[in-house]
Amino acid sequence: MTFAVPVWLAVQEEMLGSFEPEEEQDGAPPCFDNFSDEALFEKFHLSRPCIAFILDSVGTHMKTVDFMKRHTSVDVMLMIALNYYAHGAFSSSVAGNTWMSQTGNLNSVVKTISGVLAAMCKTFISFPLTAEARSRTASQIEEFCGIPNVLGVLAPAHFKIRASPYDKTSFKSFINALGYTSVVSQFICDSEGNILSVEKCCVGSSFEQEMWETSFKGKEVANEQHGPFWFIGGKGYHLS
Repeated sequence: MTFAVPVWLAVQEEMLGSFEPEEEQDGAPPCFDNFSDEALFEKFHLSRPCIAFILDSVGTHMKTVDFMKRHTSVDVMLMIALNYYAHGAFSSSVAGNTWMSQTGNLNSVVKTISGVLAAMCKTFISFPLTAEARSRTASQIEEFCGIPNVLGVLAPAHFKIRASPYDKTSFKSFINALGYTSVVSQFICDSEGNILSVEKCCVGSSFEQEMWETSFKGKEVANEQHGPFWFIGGKGYHLS
């Protein structure tokens, strides 16, 4: 799940402005068309153009998946998975009326979609590795905010889950500073919103600084692998 989210977060608005989803081969519109724009954002936390982009991208990769040999409705599978990613649980209003309403089928759908999205990560997530690429990224950020030698903005991203309250020790560890249960990952983005790095999958109560210090990127910076460049972080980090 943690690898799936960056795929749609990495989509830029300018890429989507004129994008129109293609109709399926049988002429039937995707099931997302049954929702208003407001309902889409409520149920999936995504805009219509963003969902259209994901559907188009995932569809080309789903043809080789074994699950699709038995079921061909990619839009229904994606609808169930995106709803699960957004809320951390299956929604009866989304999945209840589909042929995959049984829990076993729903779990298989999320597992399948997650695997496809994870395999696509390198297409959408790329950290500037060469000196030229780092300089170019830093120049763009300096032009945007006036701060020199910055490779990206560092921040935690919390994903809401439903943890069992009966396991008190485990349950408390998932409660984040905002008061709800979640898992958290470390994101680095550039000035245009492109995701450069995603690491970790920790319980919601994890401290940002601890995540940074134990992350690959944190260790690379500590070893000065990125030269004079640095990152901007919130008050939960002690980067200087």
